[in-house]
Amino acid sequence: MNRETTVMEFFPALEAGYEPKNYSYYKEDVPLGNYQAKLDFMLWSKTYMAVNCFFTIVKSQKKISLSVYKKPGEDGIYLAGELEVRFVPFDAILHLTVDANQNGKPVLTDAFVEGNVTGS
Repeated sequence: MNRETTVMEFFPALEAGYEPKNYSYYKEDVPLGNYQAKLDFMLWSKTYMAVNCFFTIVKSQKKISLSVYKKPGEDGIYLAGELEVRFVPFDAILHLTVDANQNGKPVLTDAFVEGNVTGS
């Protein structure tokens, strides 16, 4: 995997045509469990030490957002399970494991790359 981060800043992402407001992070909209999703893009969080990941669920085509937080005590490491999300290419198909935290909010607990929709 490429070691260049693919995470974007907010305004450059908008200029590139990505639209975060089309993706929901609400617990009613983000299903729990295991499923495949395409990584559309990622943004650095403006409020937390986190990467906001924007996915399209393969089966339903629902657009969701999940955050991956910086690993405590590590410089700039953002893990979903064993996957360092900062280097995942856009359009990659991932297998996601989404659980609820103590407040019932969906949390990405594990992910691995399954493939790439563009075939590259």
